[in-house]
This record gives sequence, structure tokens and C-alpha cells, in this order.
Amino acid sequence: MSEPKKPSMAIKSPKDAARIFMPRLRDLKKEIFQVLLLNSKNNIIDIIEIEEGTVDYASPEIREITLKALQNFAAGIIAVHNHPSGDPEPSKEDTMFTKNLTIACRALEIDVMDHIIIGDNKYYSFAEHKCL
Repeated sequence: MSEPKKPSMAIKSPKDAARIFMPRLRDLKKEIFQVLLLNSKNNIIDIIEIEEGTVDYASPEIREITLKALQNFAAGIIAVHNHPSGDPEPSKEDTMFTKNLTIACRALEIDVMDHIIIGDNKYYSFAEHKCL
């Protein structure tokens, strides 16, 4: 007999994703970069940790992110990382990374739904700021 499939939560907005990650990431002392893998109905397939960085920098690999998305048959992804400083405003590196991730994923037909930066009880969403 097979086990019944557990229902997964659908992500309808950046706020939904931020609500999942805020308690996990807001108080950490190092940058952690994670990816939320989504199916074609924006239901969560998995949450993958890609990189644990330093107090002010993480260096996620786009190649690893796209590989994990393809291996899990993800139709879309949401990139998420924290800023231990508490200020969720993106750095120039965050902006450039998001642009490069979007280009790479577009070529593989993976939708980059958002890149969210978690701060101290606040977040920055590239999608909400129309930066994708």
C-alpha cells in the first residue's frame, strides 16, 4: 500500500513566502541562502539550503540552484536569503545575482517567481519592487 500524499501549501504572494522564512532566518548570525521549489500550481515541492555564508556574504552557485530545480521537476523557484544586519535592502551583488539567476532559469524554462531578502521582521521582495 502506498502512503497518501501530504497536501502542500501554495505560495500566492511574496508575503506567503516571507511568512515561511522569517522565523527560520531573521535571527541568524550568518547569511543563509535557500531556494523554495514550486510545482506548476505554486505548491511547495521542497526547500533546499544552497549556501551558508559569513556574517555579511553568501556565494550561492546558480549552477547548483538550477540543478536542484531540474532534479525536483520544479516549474518555479523563489530564492531566499537573510541579512544578519537586519536591513533587507538588496546590495549591488544581490541585484546582479538575481538578474543572472533569472537569465539562467529562463533558458531552462524555470520561472524565478521572486528573490526575497529577510531582515529583522521585514523583508524585501524583488517581485514586489518589480525588479525581476
